[in-house]
Amino acid sequence: MPTNLSAASGAFSRRRLLTLPAAAAAATVASPLLAPDTAAAGTCAPRHLVDRTLAEPVSRAYHYLDVVQDAYVKGGEPRLLQSYNNESELMTTAFVYDNALAALAYLANPTVANVRRARLIGDALLWIQANDEKYTDGRVRQAYAAGPMLFYGGGPSFPGLRREDGKAAFLWPYGFGGSSTGDLAWVALALAQLYADTRLGKYLDGAVALGEWIAGRRSPHRFGGYHGGLQGDGETAQPWASTEHNIDAYGLFTLLAKLTRDRRWHARAAVAEEFVRAMWNRAERFLWTGTLGGGPGEEPDQINIGNVPEDVQSWALLSLDDRRYDDAVDWVTEHLANTDGAVSGVTYSSQAKIRTGPVPGSPVAGNRDAVWLEGTGHTALALLKRDDRGDTALAKHLLRQIAVAQRTLGAGQTVGLTADPDHGRLSNPGEGGTWTGTPLPAGAGIVAATSAFDTGFAFGYFPRQHVGATSWFLMAAQNFNPYR
Repeated sequence: MPTNLSAASGAFSRRRLLTLPAAAAAATVASPLLAPDTAAAGTCAPRHLVDRTLAEPVSRAYHYLDVVQDAYVKGGEPRLLQSYNNESELMTTAFVYDNALAALAYLANPTVANVRRARLIGDALLWIQANDEKYTDGRVRQAYAAGPMLFYGGGPSFPGLRREDGKAAFLWPYGFGGSSTGDLAWVALALAQLYADTRLGKYLDGAVALGEWIAGRRSPHRFGGYHGGLQGDGETAQPWASTEHNIDAYGLFTLLAKLTRDRRWHARAAVAEEFVRAMWNRAERFLWTGTLGGGPGEEPDQINIGNVPEDVQSWALLSLDDRRYDDAVDWVTEHLANTDGAVSGVTYSSQAKIRTGPVPGSPVAGNRDAVWLEGTGHTALALLKRDDRGDTALAKHLLRQIAVAQRTLGAGQTVGLTADPDHGRLSNPGEGGTWTGTPLPAGAGIVAATSAFDTGFAFGYFPRQHVGATSWFLMAAQNFNPYR
């Protein structure tokens, strides 16, 4: 197993040598483009590619997003994308984080068709803001129904995003009724970027409302910053604070300061920045995940040192634009590098490198060699942003590895309405339903992970086609920084 990814770039500055497996190092992306008659309206030649060999994988990834967006509703009706394939057992769940990423991915190549598709997502998010069943403070919940689904045990039936009472269909049976500071920051970033592209004030208004909500979540504990948001009941504050969330808040507030010319956003950004700096491990050159407080008896005045994730290392560089975090990306490539079969990249966290046994909530055994494809996209984009000696070569290598996963993993998965007699609603096969819908286009979407693995944060990832992983690939392949 390789210990880091450095040799792929030919760079030796602040990195250790790695010899990649020959098959992984030689892997190329040669899958043909989809036939013109199968391409969706939003699919077109990508611009600003960091590597010309990625042209076809990028076009196919956009086609995947188009197909998922049109799985239940077509035309001009605002809608969300189902985050994972039908067989994921999450049915039509549309996480707002994934949908914010999809909108940003469309804006990475802002053709008329792609901006139109980004606006469909943005308009759906604005509608959700205005149609919560209880709150009018600008928040959104963690996830909504993208299409019809019948919950387990004959539970509630969701017709789609709009409930029969006209309210937004957030997925409370899954416990997705809370509002995470990080999720809201990503939704606001997508809306702010839509405003930057279209100059339609409604998108900036939505972003500002979300920013104000986050600004009201100041942590009273030792390290300050903004706390994790609200739990599933929509009322109880999360006592812990996340480095990732504060990185997101900083990026959002900095962007809002630029777009609104309101200096108050700079002061709010400084609160988030101070927290991130407090999480910097100077000795080992990485960022801690945040503070404790998520479990019984945990003290939110203490730093969580039990697990070190990838995303905060890459995102700090993308959002804060501070050279002090350059070394954090090297920490990722040196300590989180994995190879799983023909695909090399990075994994989720330090614990993911060592965890064995079943993945939380699943009987499936985890693979500590699994590659987390979304995080591999984060890392590639951070390397492009840093642009030190060898960074571009290593970023291109990682992106080609994602394209190998795109071509070889996730076949046979489906999305959209099923043949189930209950109006095509996705429902549990064990209760007489089905998860099987329309086959996803071959070699288009990117799975969340090459194999199932345990993140060490009480959840896992699986080789399921994923809107979020696909969107990060699209942004990284076109050197599009969503924070800027």
